[in-house]
Amino acid sequence: MKLVQFGLMLAAMSSRTILASADDLPLPPLPPWYPLKPWQISSVSTYNPHDSPYSANASGLLLTISNVQSIPAVPAPHGSGGGYAAFKTSTAQCELHWKADALTPYGYSTNSCISDAHPNDYSNAQWQVTLNELHTDLSSPGDYYFSVSFQLSYNATIYATQGYKRMTGSTNFRASTNLEGQCGDDGLCEYNLRNTSSPALLQPTLVECKSACG
Repeated sequence: MKLVQFGLMLAAMSSRTILASADDLPLPPLPPWYPLKPWQISSVSTYNPHDSPYSANASGLLLTISNVQSIPAVPAPHGSGGGYAAFKTSTAQCELHWKADALTPYGYSTNSCISDAHPNDYSNAQWQVTLNELHTDLSSPGDYYFSVSFQLSYNATIYATQGYKRMTGSTNFRASTNLEGQCGDDGLCEYNLRNTSSPALLQPTLVECKSACG
């Protein structure tokens, strides 16, 4: 009987030991190029009529955003020196127009971002911008507020291997913090990114990856 009890106790201790060892195992290593460097928003320009309601496309937003980091795309063959072929840095101008009322398209994504990629650029950088939230109660100048999200994807076949990366990030702008501007006598309110807030930094997150992921 004592032998059985000892065996059960030993089994329980072994189980606890195994579980403890599993908890102590290190996490898989992150890629050497991770975390990603912040994206940089170097310019923001927005306009909005003071009075509502008003027609479609009466409000607009123009931003310039850059990915300043070269990101590994696919492993390079040893004959080419090894290492990685990299997706290039990318800058884009993104533009949105909307009618600021109950129908404002929150969550509306658009590919109206024009990047600086050349026709022969294998990186194939594609930017998208989404309007997440808009607050235009201009009775208080500091209440002008909007938030946006960006998506950047790279997709290319290099050395007969497909490389793909998709990254996303969000940020917000407010008249009382990082925007400056005013409402003119013509009823149009215009705001721009403050010089002291340029560039505005936006931390991206890698959400999809194929090849050179770790």
